[in-house]
Amino acid sequence: MKLYIRVTALTLGALFLVAAAAAGVELWREGDLLANPKLKPAAAWLMSAALFLAIGLRGWRRRP
Repeated sequence: MKLYIRVTALTLGALFLVAAAAAGVELWREGDLLANPKLKPAAAWLMSAALFLAIGLRGWRRRP
């Protein structure tokens, strides 16, 4: 995988993860987490972050 693809995926993954964390904090402050309609978009941000991070980290080897 080319370096710019890896860097772009990791950057987007980090941005989506920050957005998911901000949405999670907002949900936590509002209370009633499971009945809140904002839970679906927050979960979508988290899933997108996980997918981008998985793409960016794919193929990395452990270094001894």
